[in-house]
Amino acid sequence: MMKKLYEIFTSTWLMGTLLLFIAIVTGTATFIESDFGTEAAKAMVYNTWWFELAFLILSLNLIGNLINFRMWKVKKLPVLTFHLALLLIVIGAAVTRHFGYEGVMHIREGDTSGSILSRDSYVQVAIKSSSETLHNEKVVHFSVVSPDEYSHTFSVSSGKVTVKSTEFIPQAVMHVVPSSEGPPALSVAIQGNDGMMEKIIMQGDRIDMDGISLAFDSDHADIFIVERNGEPFFTANDTVKSISMHNGKQALFVPGNECPFLPGLVYIFKGRKIVLRRYFRHASVRPVPSEGESRTLLPDAVRFEIKSDGIKKELFVFGRNELKGRIFRTSVNGIDIGISYGSKEITLPFSLRLNDFILERYPGSNSPSSYASEVTLIDERKGIKEDKRIFMNNIMKYEGYRFFQASYDPDEKGTILSVNRDVWGTAITYLGYLLLTLGMIAALIFPGTRFRYLLGKTKKLSNRKKELLGIILFLSVSSAFAFEINPPHKLSEKDAAEFGSLWVQDHGGRIKPLNTLNSEILRKLVKHNRYKGYSADRMVLSMLLDPEYWKTVPVITVKNRELRKTLQLNNRKASFNQFFDTRGRYKISEIVDDAIRKNPARRNKLEQEAIKIDEQLNVFYMTQSGSMLRIFPDPNNSHASWSTPVINSHAIKNNAGSTMFFKYIEALKSGDPTNANEYLNEISRYQIKYASDILPDETRKKVEIFYNRTSVFLWLFPWFFVIGLILLIFQFITLFKPRYQFLSLMKTGFVLILTGFIIYSAGLGVRAYISGHSPWSNGYESMLYIGWVTILAGLIFSRRSPISLSVGALFGGIVLMVAHLSWMNPEITNLVPVLKSYWLTIHVAVITASYGFLSLGALLGFLNLILISFRTAKNRIRLMLTIEELTAITELSLTVGLYMLTIGSFLGGVWANESWGRYWGWDPKETWSAVTILVYAFILHMRLIPGMKDIVLFNFSAVIGFGSVIMTYLGVNYYLAGLHSYAKGEPMPLPSFIYYTIAIVLIVSVSAFINDHRGNREQTG
Repeated sequence: MMKKLYEIFTSTWLMGTLLLFIAIVTGTATFIESDFGTEAAKAMVYNTWWFELAFLILSLNLIGNLINFRMWKVKKLPVLTFHLALLLIVIGAAVTRHFGYEGVMHIREGDTSGSILSRDSYVQVAIKSSSETLHNEKVVHFSVVSPDEYSHTFSVSSGKVTVKSTEFIPQAVMHVVPSSEGPPALSVAIQGNDGMMEKIIMQGDRIDMDGISLAFDSDHADIFIVERNGEPFFTANDTVKSISMHNGKQALFVPGNECPFLPGLVYIFKGRKIVLRRYFRHASVRPVPSEGESRTLLPDAVRFEIKSDGIKKELFVFGRNELKGRIFRTSVNGIDIGISYGSKEITLPFSLRLNDFILERYPGSNSPSSYASEVTLIDERKGIKEDKRIFMNNIMKYEGYRFFQASYDPDEKGTILSVNRDVWGTAITYLGYLLLTLGMIAALIFPGTRFRYLLGKTKKLSNRKKELLGIILFLSVSSAFAFEINPPHKLSEKDAAEFGSLWVQDHGGRIKPLNTLNSEILRKLVKHNRYKGYSADRMVLSMLLDPEYWKTVPVITVKNRELRKTLQLNNRKASFNQFFDTRGRYKISEIVDDAIRKNPARRNKLEQEAIKIDEQLNVFYMTQSGSMLRIFPDPNNSHASWSTPVINSHAIKNNAGSTMFFKYIEALKSGDPTNANEYLNEISRYQIKYASDILPDETRKKVEIFYNRTSVFLWLFPWFFVIGLILLIFQFITLFKPRYQFLSLMKTGFVLILTGFIIYSAGLGVRAYISGHSPWSNGYESMLYIGWVTILAGLIFSRRSPISLSVGALFGGIVLMVAHLSWMNPEITNLVPVLKSYWLTIHVAVITASYGFLSLGALLGFLNLILISFRTAKNRIRLMLTIEELTAITELSLTVGLYMLTIGSFLGGVWANESWGRYWGWDPKETWSAVTILVYAFILHMRLIPGMKDIVLFNFSAVIGFGSVIMTYLGVNYYLAGLHSYAKGEPMPLPSFIYYTIAIVLIVSVSAFINDHRGNREQTG
């Protein structure tokens, strides 16, 4: 029996089942979090006993398999090392969860704090009878789908008292609701000093408001209300006037007379208006979810049901996370019960005094560049009094406590520090991270490992085949429209280039060449870097010189047929003027207004395009008016927002900057380039005079302008795509017709791809130089990096299989194409404070590079499925050599990708621990990285699971497994909320080509499985 249990617990099929189970439930939890909140995901998945049990069983299974596969052998030590490291990481996580804790410390300038509020929410219950007092507390994760988080039974001398939560109301406010039982109630609107305010008056209550008192069957008041036959009546001590809201009919009620109190009438008493909103025959006051923008500041409400000796009572308790729980009391059967819900106050053995909170912004912007807390550490036990500085990515450590700069008060006079205490959990986990990294690196280079075996296998297969090498030509794309550009005032490219060399400040505070802004404007308007032979600088400057002319130029593309019909267009191009009728009315205003009011996910194609065009028209108008040209520094403060030539600001008031600019424009209009250049030089000197301390150097300006004009990544897209595609076509010809080798063309193709890769690398280096940080800080840059790594992976594996290079180049071109779609923003921006860390270079580089190797594996897997679909008895042997070779390279690529993804994820954990105070918080990005790791761990272990060692199934899994990468990279960033929001772009609609891609993959996969099954049957038959 024990042997059978051991076999089950250490079986590879159980391992695979657990990997997929954990991946599925954690992925599902991110959607639960998106719909119902973080606490719901914790209550339903992350903090459940069965979730921990799954990790425990997986850990035991891992230990058993290490024994079964005799991993203690010397040649298997690298694999043993990183598997043991995974065990250490799981143990460290368990220690953190059960023994570590987090909290928040809020301090105002000049104040001292010696306590924190727990990050977890607690329910604390105190039961007090005549002879005893009992306490109980429990960590809870309340949400609308997990209201029953607390339940406890107390044994007291008089019997048992059961307390349990039964309902959760988020951001609650008290409201009167109809009830089958309960006293009558009135909802009354009363005019006070601050306007009309709604008041609830229960039977037996009295309210006083700004000199007027109302009572309902209670003490006498100015207005005394009673119930007669189920209807309200009132008696007043002064004259009351009523006005019907329906027909304006008026009436007077003399003092002392009992009169009906009716809705629909405005009662005027002593100059104050009173309106009966609603009368309840039976009512109760209950919390209900609030509405409006301020709702997040309100506490939540939890309904507790209390039972004792058959008597039941309910109590609503208010509280929320990071707010100290307030005690709400009731009694039942003579037993006093106090319940609180919220964060628990934890006293520290020392305290911190906030001397100063410092917030630095990017010049001319409200965007924070950094923020820091100047504090004094006070430990009276040891006589310590030390000044410390806490800022983002710079923590303060003391006696096992770690303090992180988390946030600050809106008035910038207070700081919010995140506090963490987890000495052993962090130490064990970090040791696991170190061993994991060392083990995985060793597994790639030590002899005897699976990776080295696969490398040897590809070499043997390659020797059994004829070598294939490369081709190509290059593509140029052109588009033309019938409309010719002929503005009244002619401009040379030289004049335009000098205009583009001015400095400009964007709305994020970055100082950049005007050429960069002009390029962004042109891309927004026409989706290209040139228009009709006009460069970005020339077109923008011409729009300033001849605004009325450019309003007639068809620069806006209208794709939607219904929208073209509305605008009465004959083709896809429209001018600015065509969006307005003869009376100046905006033709698509109703469509745009309706679209803006809708949830983005519910907008149809017409509304989506209308919003995009509306943005383009706004950019067009702002460009012509000059309101985008923030080119004049503030003479009194270089760090203040810069001014445009047209805004009523300091540049207009002192008339210096605006005069120079308008003289410059007039000189160009009059055909006097000499004077125009002089005025332009005056503007440049103005910028240097008043902003020299924040201006980048001239070399960086020249490099950025060169970068803009070359558009290196845009033209590399067709370069790699076409070369990769043609290489692949010729290699397919060779596979089915071996007598055609195309060796010279293959060599040419290799050289061209290598040349493009060198240019690609230089482009990334130039972008890094311009921005001053690693070129993978946002969605566009990370796409560039993924494309670069994919091509690099193709070059690395090209020695084993030339097809790898073709596929890598082809996909690299596709990635570059996607990077330049409209929902990707290629703008170079300033970094948010959390990204100002060396971890940006390390973590993001490693984890994003893994996507390149995983994408290459997916593409090679798909190519293998195509080859298997075309395999016949005649070409079986020849194609199987290629299929086996590509399958081995696929496994190699997935292995490298998985190792890099795992190491990168754990490096991200270290970064998170340095930035936010915890190395794992089930943020959607973190969670989907874990899901992807589990998915690829399963794929690479399929060969060990009975019935799953199949070449078709492996290649199919390599393809569909890439879906988890897409979700991790794009799905989370664009559709799920989380701490990684700085990587987001505009919410992108789900492109229709995704559905076609899924259909093609399924068709090819089914074809491969059927053809493989048929071939195996023919062989055995």
